[in-house]
Amino acid sequence: MTTETRGDLTVVTLSGELDIYTVGRFREDIQDLDPASTRIIIDLSDVTLVDSSGLGALVSLLNRSREGDGQLGLVCPQRRLRRVFEIAGLRRAFTFGDDYEAVVGALEDALRQ
Repeated sequence: MTTETRGDLTVVTLSGELDIYTVGRFREDIQDLDPASTRIIIDLSDVTLVDSSGLGALVSLLNRSREGDGQLGLVCPQRRLRRVFEIAGLRRAFTFGDDYEAVVGALEDALRQ
C-alpha cells in the first residue's frame, strides 16, 4: 500500500489481495486519515481479490467519509472486481472509475449536485 497527496486528494494505492489476511494492515495504515474531511481515492487497479472483510473495510471508510464533507472514490478497472461490489449490493454506494481522472471527475460532479 502506498499513500500520496495530489492537491486536495489523498490517493491510496493497493496491490495484491484485500482479504481477511490483509485487511487488518489496511485498517492500520489508513487509521490516520480523516475520511470525514478528506477526499480519498482508493486505487484498486492492482488488486486481485476483495473478499467480504475487504468490502467491510471499504464500507467503513465510506461511512466515515459521509459523517462530514469527505468523499471516497474507487479506481477499479477490472469488471470482475466491480462484480463483487454488484453482488454485495454496493455498486451504487461507491463512486467508481476506470482510472484516476474518471474518479476525480465523478467526485467533482457529485460536489456540484
